[in-house]
Amino acid sequence: MKDEARTISITGHTLLLRANNIGDGLSFDDVYYVPDRFVSDEQLLRDGDVVIAMSSGSKSIVGKAAIAISVPRCSFGAFCGVVRPTQLVDSRYFGYYFQTKSYRQAISGASKGTGINNLKAEHVLNRPLPLPPRAEQARIASKIDELFSSIDEGERALERVRKLVERYRQSVLKAAVTGDLTREWREQHADQLESGEALLARILEARRKAWETAELAKMAMKGTRPANHEWKKKYQEPSCPDVSDLPELPIGWIWSSLGQLFKVTGGSTPSRKEASYWGGEIPWVSSGEVAFCRISETAERITEDGFSNSSVRLHPVGTVLLAMIGEGKTRGQAAILEIPACNNQNAASIGVSATPIPPEYVYNFLKFQYEKTRAIGQGGNQPALNGEIVKAMPIPLPPLKEIVAICEQLEVQMEYLSQIEASLQPQVALIAAQRQSILREAFAGRLVPQDISDEPAAVLLEHIAAARSASPKLTATKQGRHKKVNA
Repeated sequence: MKDEARTISITGHTLLLRANNIGDGLSFDDVYYVPDRFVSDEQLLRDGDVVIAMSSGSKSIVGKAAIAISVPRCSFGAFCGVVRPTQLVDSRYFGYYFQTKSYRQAISGASKGTGINNLKAEHVLNRPLPLPPRAEQARIASKIDELFSSIDEGERALERVRKLVERYRQSVLKAAVTGDLTREWREQHADQLESGEALLARILEARRKAWETAELAKMAMKGTRPANHEWKKKYQEPSCPDVSDLPELPIGWIWSSLGQLFKVTGGSTPSRKEASYWGGEIPWVSSGEVAFCRISETAERITEDGFSNSSVRLHPVGTVLLAMIGEGKTRGQAAILEIPACNNQNAASIGVSATPIPPEYVYNFLKFQYEKTRAIGQGGNQPALNGEIVKAMPIPLPPLKEIVAICEQLEVQMEYLSQIEASLQPQVALIAAQRQSILREAFAGRLVPQDISDEPAAVLLEHIAAARSASPKLTATKQGRHKKVNA
């Protein structure tokens, strides 16, 4: 339950935690800051507070809890709740209880909502929990600390291996998009390659002709024919990228932009108020499903009515999706469609399949660019990208044959790294099982010896009731909603 606090701050601002910052501890990656004037003392986290994810699009996140230990100045967002134990109990004990599998399953199952899973305060506050004497609470928490510390070293070793794998993956991706990965291949095939510039010209010409064909079809439907070629001047050439700060590329490569190479469009969501729009046969992708993967199934599907009565588009196999908005790590992630599907407005569709370029090349480029893409979308209350930003994103364009060679070599390297990661999973699962075994024994009263001299839990409850009746009712404010709930 160690916090990963960073030694960073912004003068006059308070760090704002969200549901995605809650794991085995509190993570301070990908955080927001809000002006101090918007945060009351009551909303500031204190040592011993248990922070709970109250709302999330994922059942695996909602209900997650972590105890605040030596945290920097921070508050909690609208999708979080805080349980603030009285000083008469051991907050570590309750922090550990909220991490048990039995609690997580019960609380996740209690969450309700369409698209977003929501917990109410009573789901947490009315949940029965075992209450031992105060002294035994401390013994249990201390024993868990001791046992978990021995597990932590193994977990840190696994994390070091995982980071090495990820570092190597990034180095391979960098080599792919800078030309280093295929240097020898390029030298061997130099006299057989069409340049990236020629490939770009072919793609731009094909895009113009497709537009002209579509315009002529529209005119034909209206029963009109063009009198001259003036109508062709309406075509807007895609913008070239700004290459002033971009590195040099190998001979035969050229900088292009996603908007030059591909049609980039947004998505849409049929009205949730119309039940007839949902539960059909047309796959519909939410931005949360765009997670550096191939999409062959979707959590939700829409009907023909939902498709006809909204601005959704059905994209072909090979389309690359890019998440533009999303909490946690979602924004900036990409996916390749393996089925025809629509997508919501929080993701952009990149029409790679309309060109000879393999979607894997664009996908892996976006994977390499992930952190930079996220940085582009920073700013505002909810960091986000938009269609124009996505279109303007520069991408190196090698000769087509070299792109194919890059994808082939990447497939081999990525498969090798995936096998290494897969070999770590049994050890990760074992560590998780060990933690849950310790927690199960702890909250069954079998982890530490009991002491008949301890003040009984029934007497402790009387002390707590007396203290609460003598003090003003505590409240906790859900930041951003200004809604008070009993703590």
